[in-house]
Amino acid sequence: MGSDISQRKALKFLREHLASQRPFTKDDLARATGWDKPGTLNTYWSKQLKPFVVAVGGDRYRVSEGFRPFMTWKKFQRHVSQNRLVAADYRKREFRYPVVFEFFMPLTNETALRTTLDTLFFRENIEAKLRAIEIAEMAGHFSRPADEGDEAYLQRAASWIADHFGGYSIYHVEGRFRAWKLATHDEAMEREKQGYRYLVDETTAVTRFIFPCEEKHEAALVRYFFDALFARSIIQLINAEDEIWMVESGDEHRVHSWRVDEADDDGSF
Repeated sequence: MGSDISQRKALKFLREHLASQRPFTKDDLARATGWDKPGTLNTYWSKQLKPFVVAVGGDRYRVSEGFRPFMTWKKFQRHVSQNRLVAADYRKREFRYPVVFEFFMPLTNETALRTTLDTLFFRENIEAKLRAIEIAEMAGHFSRPADEGDEAYLQRAASWIADHFGGYSIYHVEGRFRAWKLATHDEAMEREKQGYRYLVDETTAVTRFIFPCEEKHEAALVRYFFDALFARSIIQLINAEDEIWMVESGDEHRVHSWRVDEADDDGSF
């Protein structure tokens, strides 16, 4: 244990300062650990300890939450015994005009939905969908210089979309829905005797798209391309459903609903 006494002291020091969040200096750490020989503390600091601290000004630091996974001796010792790259400094960015879309649809559509959306990870598929849009219509949203040819314009639009669409996520929610007009218990029972459900339990797949935008015009353009490429594809895929919902949030908030015009006279969905 003799060779790792300083490391164990460093672990104790970091644990205590994570719990208390008291600021400390490099000299405080050097005195607590015995790493007071020239260059010793700097070596540990630059290669192993820097990811665990946050500068608070005046040559003082606090232990960050990044240290918490290394609070056991086994993990800490393994960490400080390796030559590690210095952790990157993160730069915070804020997007004032985020656009978030969430599609709600029955779980039975999930596999086909993933297959359709995955095609939009490939340039040729995006370009094909862009070619289905009238260029004059697109130019009303996505500006086009007078001397830019059609192909160059489509390529630039595809690149813009690629820069903004990086993926999607899907999560599942459990729900219960009324599948007929508001009825009494007796009416609902009579309907179920006829083979129809009054209350329906359903697992819904929610497909979420997040677009961080820095400008309002950028957010508006995201909405246009999302409708032209994504929403239309999704609607075409699941048009067997009577109604499709999409919740939009971010810098604007609204609910979009696509509903089949024909409905049963009895008000059932």
